[in-house]
Amino acid sequence: MNLSRRNILKQLGLGSIAATVMPYVAQAEPMIPAIPDADDPAFWAKVRDQFALSKDKVFFNPGTVGAMPKVVVEKMVQHLNYIATDVADWAYKDDNKEEYISGYNNLMGIRTKVAQLINGTASEIAMTDNVTNGMSYIANGITLQPGEEVLTTDQEHGGGKGGWLVKEKRFGNPFKYVAIPKPAHSPTEVYDLVVKAFTPKTKVLMISHMITGSGAILPIKEICTEARKRGIFTVIDGAQTIGQIKVDVKDLGCDVYLGCFHKWIGAPAGTGFMYVKADRMKDIWTTVASGRWDNHDDEGFRFTQRGTGNFPVLKGLEAALDFHQELGPDRVYARIKFLGERLRTGLARHKKVRFFSPADESMCAGITVYNIEGFTGTQIQDAYWAKARMRPRSQGDQFGVRHCTHIFNSPEEIDKAIAIVHELAG
Repeated sequence: MNLSRRNILKQLGLGSIAATVMPYVAQAEPMIPAIPDADDPAFWAKVRDQFALSKDKVFFNPGTVGAMPKVVVEKMVQHLNYIATDVADWAYKDDNKEEYISGYNNLMGIRTKVAQLINGTASEIAMTDNVTNGMSYIANGITLQPGEEVLTTDQEHGGGKGGWLVKEKRFGNPFKYVAIPKPAHSPTEVYDLVVKAFTPKTKVLMISHMITGSGAILPIKEICTEARKRGIFTVIDGAQTIGQIKVDVKDLGCDVYLGCFHKWIGAPAGTGFMYVKADRMKDIWTTVASGRWDNHDDEGFRFTQRGTGNFPVLKGLEAALDFHQELGPDRVYARIKFLGERLRTGLARHKKVRFFSPADESMCAGITVYNIEGFTGTQIQDAYWAKARMRPRSQGDQFGVRHCTHIFNSPEEIDKAIAIVHELAG
């Protein structure tokens, strides 16, 4: 199933107003008006219908695992049936064309679409299962001398830290932390804290683009600029950014960017990527070695080839990437931000709500972390479910809940959530 712009508009039931919703066609058709506002109810109501989410529940947790559009599920099932029925047709010959086994295919089509999304090149992209895998590949693959240090923050996800902790224990390379506030108050504050923590021994900086436990967007471009001046290798955890905010790896200037698609893009679990800047890819040793482990003709393929994989899942990923592009990434990001800011503005009207996300809206998008005075995160999570079958995620006793807003949510759902919090807060 190919998702052309005309096809998706037809599916959305908006063919009659196609000229008002077609993204990224101004150069080819200069008479087409600007895209609609992020709060256009007719458009987003139709987008919601493209998800199979139950109508009697409200999902506010794509920061853990997202919801798949119907077309993604259909594409996966279609390919499963194809393999089950016609596997005997496989010619066992061409890595570039055969599509039965993902581990032995260069996946150039999918890698090209990922590269387009983040402004990289396909040869700089390797497909992984998730960010944890990619981070371990980098931690295992990079060569550090005795005493050379890795710097990170005190708010990183366990999957981001794990590979470096293994390296510290195995090879003795210190893994050091810089504390940043929660909530962070400004990009300048974070920048100053991280850069001041650099020492002559710092050789790797591993840091999140968006902090998973607060939703804070960090000044990665400025930090990477300073790291590059000092010869520090920069590894960016993008688990929460892909599909939520715009990512341009060339503009950020990082050496490595790791992302996944099962959260905000709406792809099935087990889909991620590893971007390594072209001039640094050759320096990374292969962790999971197969036949092309030392073939540098296509560096991204060297890491993508990890043995037999799950091609139906990759077909689902491709459909999710197409869906995202057809809707228009900038429109998606604006909608997520619109809903997130609506939630934060409404919650802030009650003095008993405490935020752990930044007050600076330039550092926020679709993740809001907050608590209510006198409540634990589990109590708030359970109250949401009992009162309206809404599902944010508890962040424990202190930090309340992480509340994510996505394109399948509506302003009415946000307003209902705000009303529940105000009711709980008394």
